[in-house]
Amino acid sequence: MVLLQQISVALTAAVATLGSAIFIAFNYFYPRRKWTPHAQYATIKEEEEECGKRQVLVLGLDGAGKSSMLQGLTPGGGERGRCRPTRGFNFISVRAPACQLDFLEIGGGEELRRYWCEYLIRTHVLVYVVDSSDRGRLPLAKSELHRLLQVQPQLPVVVLGNKQDKAEAVSVSELHEALSLGSVVEDRKLFLLAAQLDSDSALRNSCRSLNAFQDLLLQLV
Repeated sequence: MVLLQQISVALTAAVATLGSAIFIAFNYFYPRRKWTPHAQYATIKEEEEECGKRQVLVLGLDGAGKSSMLQGLTPGGGERGRCRPTRGFNFISVRAPACQLDFLEIGGGEELRRYWCEYLIRTHVLVYVVDSSDRGRLPLAKSELHRLLQVQPQLPVVVLGNKQDKAEAVSVSELHEALSLGSVVEDRKLFLLAAQLDSDSALRNSCRSLNAFQDLLLQLV
């Protein structure tokens, strides 16, 4: 009985040694690529670029008007009803002559803002929507914006100062100061545009502004 146990142990050790030798030899002659999340995202981005796709990430605090902006970019979007708050994600694709713009909107609630930075790596342009009439939360909008700017220093950014038609809205120049956009390095592509996408009538009247906004995105990508 003892002899059989010793033989079994010896055979197990021999098989393990042989398996290790085969594994080492296989990796020597056929080296494997090292997988990392960053490498995977980079590969996906390269494949999308080859297909003419460009991702536009749409962020901003809850209630800023991100979904209204996406609604205005879709055919017939100005005739739809008011948007509900985004609890997770929204996605639309806009076909342009040169490429396809894939807009990904992530909700602006506190529980989702912690994940914003993880989506910047596959993004070609960041669109940051700010409620110009929500004066009390402008400091929060500023801090979240600058947190994103630090993650991807070279990423082009378009800031939309939304709800400019509201009586309590700050002007574009005041918004520029409130968001400390003057502190952004000069060689970075950063644009501040006015918008009024908080109501159905304003949405229909903003078609020209949205067309200019889309043209700017095409230039940036």
